[in-house]
Amino acid sequence: MSEILITTSCLIRKSLAELSIHQRSEHVNWSNKTIIAFDLGYTLVTNDRVKHYHQYLKEKNIDMNVSEVEQAFHLIDKKFMREYPKVISTGWNAYFPWFLGLVNFHLKLTFDLVEQCDFIKQAAVKQGPPFWKPFPWTFEVLAALQARSYQLALLSNWDHSARPILGKLGLTDYLETIIISDEFGCEKPDVEIFRELLRQTGSPPENILYVGDNYYDDAVGALQAGIDTVILNPYERIGIEETDHPHVVNSIRDLLTLLPAREEEGHVHQHR
Repeated sequence: MSEILITTSCLIRKSLAELSIHQRSEHVNWSNKTIIAFDLGYTLVTNDRVKHYHQYLKEKNIDMNVSEVEQAFHLIDKKFMREYPKVISTGWNAYFPWFLGLVNFHLKLTFDLVEQCDFIKQAAVKQGPPFWKPFPWTFEVLAALQARSYQLALLSNWDHSARPILGKLGLTDYLETIIISDEFGCEKPDVEIFRELLRQTGSPPENILYVGDNYYDDAVGALQAGIDTVILNPYERIGIEETDHPHVVNSIRDLLTLLPAREEEGHVHQHR
């Protein structure tokens, strides 16, 4: 009986905490924001995994619209975020065959996964670096936000390759604060990494907006630190139907509609 009471009490506390987070997230004072912090993967940068998958289908003489493949990848991404947290950060060999198998299953296809994974990996190698690349609109949006006097930051679950990627792509120049989980020693959604963002920027949470594509890492962790969040989901709410996060947009381009221009307040923004 005592175990049941303890479990029930824990569930009640969890539900109340989630309700509190949701109530906070509903009411965002956009004009208070001075710092926009971003996730990295599938927020500022992407890759050609869908294109390489589609090439494999052509090799197998399978005619399928690329948009159908894109949505399948999106849905399996969200499944991993929801059901298998942190698996994606374990590396290509540990998770990609599993991920690819679920994409195949969703599309009602069956392949030799070893062969398929090798094909996609070799296609990426043949294409050459960089594997990660900015979205077509990334630089335009970052420049526009800077022109509106927002400070820009990055907080990402990533390994030691993050800073070289940022440098090679020219993204470092836009970011005044960079926090990488592998360097800091803990990952989202741990609230401590978001508190580190507060420490490094010297800003109160109400002045920061965090933007990412993973509700379970990005919204849950940031909101526990009092930081409002915008979640990216290119198919409106498809794939995240189980959440009720009120601020969901297709891409970072929508930030330019949400966020007003700011008057400069003693801070000089400079594209280095």
